[in-house]
Amino acid sequence: MGFVRRVCRVTALCCWFFLTMGIVMVINRSKGWDGVARAVHWTRIWARGACRLAGVHVEVIGDPDAFPGGLIVGNHQGYLDILSHASIFKIRFAPKIEMKRWPVLGYMTSLNRPVWIDRTSRQKSREAAEQMMESLRHHVSMLVYPEGTSTDGKHGLLPFKSTPFEAAAAVGLPIQPTLLFFESTPVSEPLAWYGDARLLPHAWRVLGLKEVRVKAYILPQITPLPGEPRKELAVRVHDLMEKEYWRIRNHG
Repeated sequence: MGFVRRVCRVTALCCWFFLTMGIVMVINRSKGWDGVARAVHWTRIWARGACRLAGVHVEVIGDPDAFPGGLIVGNHQGYLDILSHASIFKIRFAPKIEMKRWPVLGYMTSLNRPVWIDRTSRQKSREAAEQMMESLRHHVSMLVYPEGTSTDGKHGLLPFKSTPFEAAAAVGLPIQPTLLFFESTPVSEPLAWYGDARLLPHAWRVLGLKEVRVKAYILPQITPLPGEPRKELAVRVHDLMEKEYWRIRNHG
């Protein structure tokens, strides 16, 4: 049954991929920020369809529509985070540059017109921060995973890198912290994709599960204080998310 389910889902996802890819390619002919806004809008439509076809059910606890736009921050457990967040918010991605090499998902992410994060040099990090500031100034929300890498999702959050918060601190727009928790039917190995795990074998296993359940917690918004350094802001957001993470984990 698992093999048949995988084949059916892969077929459906491929059809959905090619259908939406054609639409987004037409949209991406639009230049400027109007084109970015359209790409962001269609990314959410694509993500919602992909979740449904892949058997990923996202339950939102909180009101994402109460967020007026700004920086969205999440804990990071792998590619399921990106799919889940994109189905909830209209966002522009800020993925690490290595993601460009991912099959299918890397290409779809590039159609979102993301701000690619390259941590190999300080200059490239600065350029990415400037692009994020421009996005926020044009009311295009950004999604970041400031842990910098994915984890197993069981031991809290890694310390946050401060660079992604520079844009929010400079522009003064609100920050929307979120937390994602994953479960599957039947109960299987951890759904997090991290460490040395290979992408395709992991995705093949996930597609064979009857259902993946995502609980997305929308936490209280945080507004940068006037003149607040990005490092202090990063710590403040991390501490709130860490506290809520353990509260949720300890209370089921």
